[in-house]
Amino acid sequence: MFNAMTRAEIWLQDTLDKTLGIEDLANHIGYSSSQVRRQFRQSFHISPSAYREKRRLERAAVLLALTPLNIAQIAIRCGYHNHSSFSRAFQRRYHCSPRYFRVMLRTKLHQPTSLHGFNTRIEKTNDRQMVLMRLYKAPEHIKGLGRESYHNMQLACLQAQLRLSKTIIVLPDILADRINALNNDSIHSYRTDIGLYLADKSNSQNIALPVPYRRVDIPTHYYASTCFDTLADLYGALTHTIMYLLSRQEACHLSGHPPQVLWKTNHLELRIPLIG
Repeated sequence: MFNAMTRAEIWLQDTLDKTLGIEDLANHIGYSSSQVRRQFRQSFHISPSAYREKRRLERAAVLLALTPLNIAQIAIRCGYHNHSSFSRAFQRRYHCSPRYFRVMLRTKLHQPTSLHGFNTRIEKTNDRQMVLMRLYKAPEHIKGLGRESYHNMQLACLQAQLRLSKTIIVLPDILADRINALNNDSIHSYRTDIGLYLADKSNSQNIALPVPYRRVDIPTHYYASTCFDTLADLYGALTHTIMYLLSRQEACHLSGHPPQVLWKTNHLELRIPLIG
């Protein structure tokens, strides 16, 4: 049952900007609405609707702090019908208005930060695909990250088809955590997706994946790329990337979609999806 509720949680994450209800979620995972409500609360200690609002407001906080989008645009991107309903929900959670939150976070983020040894650039990817499994832990609490045998521990029989792959993690919560908007008021607050980044999308089209894994399409897009040496440098690389983007927001800014860390031959690469 927990696998089904993980699927439910991921669906809620992926549809934050859509006006879908509990019946849509129930249809997606093949349970009744009452089963979903009961089992989701047992797994996450929160109702599906409250969980969705929590994640919507975390994304809104990230967009307020790190993008030039106006408040009405952010409300729509986070699934709210209008500015006033968004502002009321935001006030309830963060005890301040969206405008005040933006001013305070911008002041903090623009304070001088001494970071050396990082270089950020804007790049563009072609469409690709990831094969991911969700863990409810922060990356620093997961042993084995980066080892191919760990990332594809249930995919060994598919190694021939997935031979053109690299290990990857996706971090839905790292931006909200960076701006202290991740309220750890329930279990499973922090999420890390681990798996493989497929260099050849066609390799995976006809593969039946083990239950914990899912395919995630990565459309062609721009991203901010920062290389670093070890996972211990991840948060320094993240801060450097954020400062870089804030300094040139007239050109591009982050989309709010989860950052990725890709293991390459001699280094790691932090990728933050952008919109122009």
